[in-house]
Amino acid sequence: MHREREGGVVGYVPGGFDMLHIGHLNVLRAARARCDRLVVGVAVDDSLLAMKGRLPVIPHHERMELVASLRFVDDVVSDFSQDKRVAWHAHPFDVLFKGDDWKGTPKGERLEAEMAELGAQVVYLPYTASTSSTMLRQFLTVGVAVEGVA
Repeated sequence: MHREREGGVVGYVPGGFDMLHIGHLNVLRAARARCDRLVVGVAVDDSLLAMKGRLPVIPHHERMELVASLRFVDDVVSDFSQDKRVAWHAHPFDVLFKGDDWKGTPKGERLEAEMAELGAQVVYLPYTASTSSTMLRQFLTVGVAVEGVA
């Protein structure tokens, strides 16, 4: 299935982790249960701006600190590129974990092909549809707008 490094299977979870929420925790806990060492790549602000067209609510250094404080995370690194081969070269891993909302999509298929080039595997984990950073951002934006009217 995949090779094991000295010390066991290394898992990698890339993400923005903006406004840390239960969906993030669910993915990170599920990933940790499937590997011996969990490394989390927190996207830098410029990368999120390029990908989503807006800066995160929480600055990069604070997102790094929040994720690092989780007991089931072994290491936290900056993720500089949407190309996860860059992350693999900086911090080699055996398995990259993503939410299953990527499964069967062009971006998921591209990720699988790129990881296969390196001998790494992509494992999809259940996406928590009830909460997302996008939903939280929309709620906060509406709440602030309504508060400003009063």
